[in-house]
Amino acid sequence: MAVKYSKAPISELVCGIFFNSNLLLIDGIIFQFLTRTQGLFPVIQTLPTIPSDEVVNGIIQTSQDYIKAGFVTYRLFSNDMKWQVLIQQNMVTLHWVRQDDENVGNYPGYDQIFAEFKRIYIILRELIPDDNIFNANIKSLYLCYTDRINMEPYRIRGMGIDDLITLPPIQFKANNTNIKANNYFNRFSGACNDIDGYFIASINSPTIMGLGQFLIIENKVKGSLSDSRFMDDWFESAHQIQLSFFESIFKSAVLEEWK
Repeated sequence: MAVKYSKAPISELVCGIFFNSNLLLIDGIIFQFLTRTQGLFPVIQTLPTIPSDEVVNGIIQTSQDYIKAGFVTYRLFSNDMKWQVLIQQNMVTLHWVRQDDENVGNYPGYDQIFAEFKRIYIILRELIPDDNIFNANIKSLYLCYTDRINMEPYRIRGMGIDDLITLPPIQFKANNTNIKANNYFNRFSGACNDIDGYFIASINSPTIMGLGQFLIIENKVKGSLSDSRFMDDWFESAHQIQLSFFESIFKSAVLEEWK
């Protein structure tokens, strides 16, 4: 999250841009992009097209639009695997990733990650120099944070998930016994007027073989870019929304530990 939370358990930060057409297929732009970025991301994998989450009429929908997105997603990796780019016919995203075997504390900060995204964005704009064509095809901008917390160190301290986050677990009484959930599998969405868009948050607590239980909190922020607004300004507003979410979902005692 913000630099003041340098020990925050961020496992992934994604900056991205989505198009309302298969813009990157025109004139082989997608392949020119792969060639131009090969020095930065020498490892390439191909995957099936990634579906997109949208909020339509207040309902979270996951769509797989093959006409616009195509059938292949290219995943590009830096040599240290910390930086990744995903590109398909209607999307480009930059990912900073922390693996499970890496300790927290190496998060470079939003500013550095956004600067890397701008480098990718500039390459893309050089391949599509016409402002009118480029801007007319922008569907949305995207900023996503994922926090991934190993619960085992907290369990040793006698703490559960409800000691970390402000969202209380479901609990009830049956046959004079108090019953309380110790797993979360939830999705939420809501409007974000500052960015002309919305957020989609998910909270999950899977148990991973050999590693124990994890608390995974992901917040996707997606919105439109108006003609009168610069991209940098949109992302800064989205970043402030993410910071507010982070400081609201986690309890103050835990936040203090992550400074």
